[in-house]
Amino acid sequence: MQEKRTRFFYTAAIYFMMFTASVCTTTQGVMLTQYIEYYELKSFEQGLMSAFQSGGNLAALFFLGVLLRRLRKRDILMITAVMIPCIFFMFGMRPSLFVFLSGYFVYGVVFGFLDSLASSVMVDLYPENSSLYMNILHGIYGLGGLAGPLILRRLSLMGLEWNELLMAAGSIASSAFAVYCLAVIFSGKMSAGSGLEEKITVGDIMNFLRDKRKRGLFYCAFLYGAHQIGITVWMTRYITDYLKEPAFGAIVLSVFWVCVAVSRLVFPRFHWKNETALWAGHLVSGLAVFAGVLFADGQVMVICTAVSGLAEGMILPLTLDMGCRFEMKHTSLGSSMVLLSHYAGFIITPMIMGGIISTFTVQEGMLLPAVLSLIAAAFMFRLFHTAGKQ
Repeated sequence: MQEKRTRFFYTAAIYFMMFTASVCTTTQGVMLTQYIEYYELKSFEQGLMSAFQSGGNLAALFFLGVLLRRLRKRDILMITAVMIPCIFFMFGMRPSLFVFLSGYFVYGVVFGFLDSLASSVMVDLYPENSSLYMNILHGIYGLGGLAGPLILRRLSLMGLEWNELLMAAGSIASSAFAVYCLAVIFSGKMSAGSGLEEKITVGDIMNFLRDKRKRGLFYCAFLYGAHQIGITVWMTRYITDYLKEPAFGAIVLSVFWVCVAVSRLVFPRFHWKNETALWAGHLVSGLAVFAGVLFADGQVMVICTAVSGLAEGMILPLTLDMGCRFEMKHTSLGSSMVLLSHYAGFIITPMIMGGIISTFTVQEGMLLPAVLSLIAAAFMFRLFHTAGKQ
């Protein structure tokens, strides 16, 4: 009974840290216009914050390959809990662009630690029902994505400047640090998810990619990351500044994330095949975003973004769970490989969208996330259909 309570408390602390990190991450999409204006960013430069954060996400997975041989997972998570509030307090000081971008790179590193290890720990703690807890973990991340824009908008209406909002995000992250410290103390010498793992080598990566099923997850994660970051970084600015409908721009990310959260929390109740959910989710999501952009109406765009969130929400938890289950003796390898590809997708889309919008039209730029999802749907359908015949 004591072990069960300990496991529950530690799991809850990780969930809370994921929630607050999600709130912090939404600052980028909500305040992109303020960033662009303050730092006078042009064309592809408007996607630099996201690109630097995503670069940090990728670097984190290489750092993990070394750190996991020297530190326990919960110790690396403690580093994350400390660093996130420090970074956002620094953002609140309105540093130079170089320092600002460097801060996003470091944030990408520590969030990469959290994303990979939290997913891995769910499999370590709950091997008998890991997909349920994985969906809850990422459902809570979705709830943070919902709460973030609402909290920031409320504080903005109270008169806080953009840098003060970043400090407020840092304060929220500080509460997660306090809770996680208590959980670590309470959990004591809990064995699951706290021991050392072997480092991740180049040979491990190559062996992972040789397997057709694992390679399919890798590609799926890339396309999903590229699609999702396009929505979360550009959608608010698209509706507010280009469609001139700020009321809908203010709520679109909250609507998207609540639908993502609902998808992740409700999906485990159904008994759909994971392979079907992956290609169908991409297909519906891509068609929804495509329709919304063609209508060029703020209200329709919010509705279509909601449909996209419902369709795609379970994609990342499913790929992470499948990746970890393919590597049950080395779950960090499975989660790291999926997230490596996912973060690589994060890097390219915001800058490409900024360049397309500046060079051509905003509509053509906003179609990119839809096209990526449709490509993913076709690829996933062909991959799993072929694999099923072998």
